[in-house]
Amino acid sequence: MGQSITRRAINAGLLAIFVAVAITSSCSTDAAVQPFPVHTDPETGIEYVSVDRFSDEAGTVMRRSVNSNLPAPNEPIDFDADFTSHALGPQGEDVTYYAFDVASLQSAPVYSLVFASDPTRRVDGQAPIFDAIPGDAGYNDFWQMIRVLVPDDYEPNSIKSFSDINSAGYPQQRAGMIINCPIVPYGSTAELADRTSTGWYKGKHVKYFSFETTDTGVLNPGQLDVPYAIVRVIFEDNDPSKGMKIDPVTGNTRNVFDTLPGDDLYRALWRHDFVDAADFDTVHDWKSSRAAGTADIDMDNILVNCPIVSWPGS
Repeated sequence: MGQSITRRAINAGLLAIFVAVAITSSCSTDAAVQPFPVHTDPETGIEYVSVDRFSDEAGTVMRRSVNSNLPAPNEPIDFDADFTSHALGPQGEDVTYYAFDVASLQSAPVYSLVFASDPTRRVDGQAPIFDAIPGDAGYNDFWQMIRVLVPDDYEPNSIKSFSDINSAGYPQQRAGMIINCPIVPYGSTAELADRTSTGWYKGKHVKYFSFETTDTGVLNPGQLDVPYAIVRVIFEDNDPSKGMKIDPVTGNTRNVFDTLPGDDLYRALWRHDFVDAADFDTVHDWKSSRAAGTADIDMDNILVNCPIVSWPGS
């Protein structure tokens, strides 16, 4: 992946070290740290749920128990300052991406309310409904959209939780779409996200970023339904504990993504393939990365949510 210098020293080079630690160490207890207070909407009095992406329950690569520099529970996260990195596109383009955490191939459901009389028409003003946040069983940054069919006289935001949906007995339809929507603490920023929005979680507000939507067309997905693409990664001396190998001229890696946003096969969930560090100087684009030697690194099970947000011409 890439590298950026940040105030928390949690760049993509250190990301590799966190991966190695996550793989080789057992789960440890978070260091005692004071959570940030919850935010309450001053106009409505509705509380925002507290979110912690870096607890041992929520994090796989990025855990506060491994790196105490990670934000405190519910602390607003500046993804532009702390979690942006650079790598190469398929033609050698300089691309910028946000580094989130490891994500699952199994999506979580998010509920969008539409009118039964016209399921293509969403209920104006109704926030989507999530039933999991980071740390909950089954949470994923990638969500399978479920349409909830409501009557024409439905009052927006009278449904505020999954239990409300069940109690109302409204019919549900899978939309065949996967949406990349990481849930974050209130006040978090990512200027290059498509959108920062508010949803519902068990009667409370929750903030999330929106990135790409993938139309899979699969209405009855199996357990592993999130599509992924490939990033070819080069570690210093082929050793993940040493971090990514860095170009001394650009200060960036020569890791290479196989697609860009807008390509038919672009995905924000990336599987790692590994290039031999000895061939670092030969890698300038996807083709040259494929011609380079392969490093035998046992991390093929790592898939990371890294949406590309800037590239030439974007």
